[in-house]
Amino acid sequence: MKHKKRIPAVLACVLTAGLLLAACGGSPQSDSSATEGPGSSTDAPADARAEKVAIEVMRVGWNTTTQMPKEQDNFVKKTLDEKLNIDLKMTLTSSADEFIQKLNIRAAGSDLPDVILFNGRNEFQEYVKKNILLDLEPYKEKLKPAADAIGDNVYSRVEVNGKHYAISLNPQSNWNLFWLRKDWLDKLQLPVPETLDEVFEVAKAFTEQDPDGNNKKDTFGITGSLGTLVHLINLQHGVADALYIKDGKMVNGMFEPEMKEALAYTQKVLNSGVVDPEIASNKGDNAKDKAFQGKAGIIISDWTQIMKDNEVEKWKGANPDAEFLMLNKLQGPKANILAAMDKSSVSGIVAISRQAAQDETKLNRIFDLINYTASGEGSELVQFGQEGVHFTKENGKPVITDRSAEAAFTWVYQLAGRPEAEYLSTKFAKQIDYIQASEQVEVLDTYNGFVVFPQNYNAADADRFKNEEMLKFQYGKNKLEQYDSFLEKLNTTFKYQLFQDSAMKQLQELGYAE
Repeated sequence: MKHKKRIPAVLACVLTAGLLLAACGGSPQSDSSATEGPGSSTDAPADARAEKVAIEVMRVGWNTTTQMPKEQDNFVKKTLDEKLNIDLKMTLTSSADEFIQKLNIRAAGSDLPDVILFNGRNEFQEYVKKNILLDLEPYKEKLKPAADAIGDNVYSRVEVNGKHYAISLNPQSNWNLFWLRKDWLDKLQLPVPETLDEVFEVAKAFTEQDPDGNNKKDTFGITGSLGTLVHLINLQHGVADALYIKDGKMVNGMFEPEMKEALAYTQKVLNSGVVDPEIASNKGDNAKDKAFQGKAGIIISDWTQIMKDNEVEKWKGANPDAEFLMLNKLQGPKANILAAMDKSSVSGIVAISRQAAQDETKLNRIFDLINYTASGEGSELVQFGQEGVHFTKENGKPVITDRSAEAAFTWVYQLAGRPEAEYLSTKFAKQIDYIQASEQVEVLDTYNGFVVFPQNYNAADADRFKNEEMLKFQYGKNKLEQYDSFLEKLNTTFKYQLFQDSAMKQLQELGYAE
């Protein structure tokens, strides 16, 4: 299998001082954009610019939906409104599903938000097909400050049929890994596991040997989400439910022999009694709460959910002796891979509705908004908050203050992403060891994101059938002897073969497949 160890530019920047850090943080502004200030990207006449323009942005806000300050206390909105002469409204949803549901309702009523930040490529492509998103080709010069700040591939990563209906935001690589209760490990005198098999031996001990010492059998080994558990098991078998390169050839992991082996391993684990019985239904912070409260000794999560200051406060509050250990290196039955990333990955897809573009003044202010948040003082505002309050400058670089928690919500305004090196090294200086360790995992490159679904292929129906049947295989309700029959039905009844043929052709044309 062709894979490689990724040490992204983020780490090089974080671990290198002085001018090198600034150099890795992203492309600098041109002199003209740096001096002209907000509004310089537009050619709106002075009288038009005197008019305050309402702009609505819609995106997934996750937990931030309940943490947003009241309008009178929202210093980001106040600053952006004042600087850009706008009245900015952020419409946030608490989940990706809610986002799509509400967006679909808005689209059906011809009432789209002005700016839409898609999480997923599939949803974005569906809206391109609806012909209600603005083609940005004629406006690239006006978006040049944002494009320069984001860097290469800002348009090509989300190209659809040769056209550009959005800008893409650079990917963030927070891998979901195994995190173990190190204090439980020490109490049971167990070594740190180095293989996948040893992880499940530890999980068995955490389930059966009373690691919390309360003389009750009330703990289990592993919690998290079923999807992340299956994903790690698959990768440790050298396979993924994705398109990737194996022995120099593009393959679909669903049809590789290692997938059956991974499924057999998954069945064994899920039926062993060491896994959270609710792992398939955990929502929100359910799994994290179980781990933090001492009900589970291993959780599959990323460093942001375990080692951020506010998270440490939670689990230390529940048990002051608790200690979590990240497993960033692990040998599986067939591979040592622990993460996968699509070569076209983005952290967001920013599109503008065609309806908004009917108002030239509004459209120009939207460009102003995106450009302003892309670099300079605007980028610092949406990353760190107010200078002098939430961060200060030392040698020209941001340093957060003890009031930085008040700016935890500002990320929802990052409409052009952020320079990840500057952000992580500034915002999470205490967590840099975990960031570095996370970025040292073995990563499998996948290519699904480049594929546009062919006509007459219903991806939603095919995915629904595939996911339902794979769940049955994972729990042993489907016998592995039925796997080939399942693939045959997927290929024929649900036209998955049509997707595969189209995908291989597209990837060949892009130069990724032979």
